[in-house]
Amino acid sequence: MLFNSFEFLIFFPVVTLIYFTIPDRIKWIWLLITSYFFYMNWHAEYALLMAACTVVTFVCSHLINGTKEPKKRKAALWGGVVFNIGLLAYFKYTGFLLDIIERGSDLLGLGVTMPKVSILLPVGISFYIFQALSYMIDVYKGRVKPEKNLFRYALFVSFFPQLVAGPIERSGRLLKQVTAPHKFDWERARQGLLIMMLGFFEKVVIADRACMYVDAIYGNWVDASGWQIALATVVFAVQDLCDFAGYSYIAIGSAKILGIDLMTNFRQPYFAHSVQNFWARWHISLSTWFRDYIYFPLGAGRGGKLKQARNLMIVYTVSGLWHGAALKYVAWGMLNGALQVIEGLLPPPKREPKYPRLNLLAHILWTDFLILITMLIFRAGSLSTALYMLLKIPTEWSIEPYASGFGLAQAVCTAVCFAILFAIEMIHEKRKTLTEMTDRLPGAARFMLYLAAVLAIIVFGVWGPGYSAQAFIYFQF
Repeated sequence: MLFNSFEFLIFFPVVTLIYFTIPDRIKWIWLLITSYFFYMNWHAEYALLMAACTVVTFVCSHLINGTKEPKKRKAALWGGVVFNIGLLAYFKYTGFLLDIIERGSDLLGLGVTMPKVSILLPVGISFYIFQALSYMIDVYKGRVKPEKNLFRYALFVSFFPQLVAGPIERSGRLLKQVTAPHKFDWERARQGLLIMMLGFFEKVVIADRACMYVDAIYGNWVDASGWQIALATVVFAVQDLCDFAGYSYIAIGSAKILGIDLMTNFRQPYFAHSVQNFWARWHISLSTWFRDYIYFPLGAGRGGKLKQARNLMIVYTVSGLWHGAALKYVAWGMLNGALQVIEGLLPPPKREPKYPRLNLLAHILWTDFLILITMLIFRAGSLSTALYMLLKIPTEWSIEPYASGFGLAQAVCTAVCFAILFAIEMIHEKRKTLTEMTDRLPGAARFMLYLAAVLAIIVFGVWGPGYSAQAFIYFQF
């Protein structure tokens, strides 16, 4: 069930209404049932995989907590890790591994032909497995105590707002929240609805419309000019942000209405002044997951610059693989890691810049330029295609910016939406919220603004030839 579907617009109000009318003692049971129902709307059988992940990490956590012998604790931990990573590897990387083996055998002249497999990737498997693993590791580290009730723990793993695309929450923050009863709060509901409205605007109005142009150019890049490829890459960068941040806003807003606070997952990443700062602002729940469960255990920056560089490259190579089973994702991850290694090796400025704001702007623009290069690799059909497209940008130019089926009216609509998004991001960058801004308006004006926003989402979320609602990009991960 997609957030941007009529089914969800029926599902969520019904879930919320019943949640706040049933007795407190069974509220969490209702959330568990509806979370599994939400997930089973894609492929019912894959709920068994989520249940298996839940049971294994639950049992292993109790085995870890039930003994003080280091060997037994490690055995239980690694048993849970191997099972879950093996599950993820089978569904996500089997075809990729077989292809690598076949290519390697060709290079060695062995001519081994591997079977072609087509395995449907369960929606959100990377997200809920990482969330379950973080719980088990936290139990091992003594950060949290294991939950005694399997079904309460199952709700932590399956909580529907953030189940299939995050934010990836930690048990110390989320488990008690989802299992505690909550009373309806009008102010929380208003704030949650505003956050959801922003999410729907970013997703159905901006991301899905931008997708039309990006698909037209990237789908026919051979005939596209360097100008079109460059422009499409900029548009894709905004599409990717609005698609994923839009999902996060809808997840955070819907959870807030239910009385549950989810972590911030995006913090104006295109205002970042370095690649490292970009990753502190983009997909924060995943970045902090890799930091806490891979980078720190590897030693982080201890042992000098060389070891820190090694650890960064390991983390971002793994991050690339997490995003997809293809060489382009590995290259994308390694490039992001290498850029941060280079930043770490550069000497700090010797003095304060004469014009600090201009200096900051220059750093932001340079960072965005580097990120755009990585975005092109991420979006291209393959690594080789990305390299050809990068070569075309400085060499093949024309003044035609449009693409087939994407004319002046669509371009103007997209540009206006981008301007609105920029204004919203600026407000957030100044540590203000839309709620704070709209609360300054008189009640009637505020109501008219909300109504106009809803109508704009409805109208521009379906307007235009060739427009169609798209699944969220990160569902494939």
